Formats: sequence, C-alpha cells, structure tokens
Amino acid sequence: MRILCDVNILARANERSSGPVRALLLSLLEKGHILLTSSEILVELARVLRYPRLQALFGLSEEQIYNYVQFLREVSQPVIPDYTLRVSIRDPQDIVVLQTAVSGEADIICTVDKDFYDVETIAFCAALGIDVCNDRELAKRV
Repeated sequence: MRILCDVNILARANERSSGPVRALLLSLLEKGHILLTSSEILVELARVLRYPRLQALFGLSEEQIYNYVQFLREVSQPVIPDYTLRVSIRDPQDIVVLQTAVSGEADIICTVDKDFYDVETIAFCAALGIDVCNDRELAKRV
C-alpha cells in the first residue's frame, strides 16, 4: 500500500518513542509498504518536534530531529505536491497533505487530525480512492 502519514503521526513515531506509532512505522517499512512524504511535510515535522510540549515528551536534540527527518527522507518516496489542486479543508496547513496524497497516489492517509474526518474531506478522498484512517485502524489493516 501507498501510505501518507500526517505530521501528527510522524511526530509520535520518532526515534525516542517506544509507543505503538513507532512500532507501526517500522512495521510498515518492514512489510514493504510505500511511505509517501514531501519536503513540505518534513519541514513541518521538524518544526512540530520543537514544540515545548513535544520537547517535554521526547526531548529530541536538534541533531536527533535532523537525523529523524533524514531517516524519513531515505525510507520514503518523495512526492511533489500538486499545488494546483484546490481542496476544501478547515486548516490551510492541511492542504499540502491532501495535495501530496493525491500526487503520490496514496491509498491511505493516516492521521488523527479531526479535519480529515469532515464529511466533505472524506468524500473528496474517497472519490480519489484514498482512505483516511487513524494509526490504530491502520495497524489492524497491515
């Protein structure tokens, strides 16, 4: 499967995490699923990992953040988002996630962001053959 993990999933799957999301990420890669990402998503991930709340939780150094983002660059398929694609979603920062998923021909967007579960967004994704699910549901599928 071609899977795009949103920043909220990737942030919880970092190298200092021993939780189920880290195990899910490693399992996806081990089983040969294709992880899709874009430079925009990885830049956002690096920014989010510096949030005080996540620093308190994971305590990642700048070097660890860099290494994690680099790891994701190496193990994922890079996608250039289709910036011409117009989508309706509440948070403008989520547009690039949808653009990346469409350009990368994703089968699944894995996210816990409630905006992706809006009826209109689900219908948009479904029309393109993209499922939206959270990490627990994805773990059951793979």
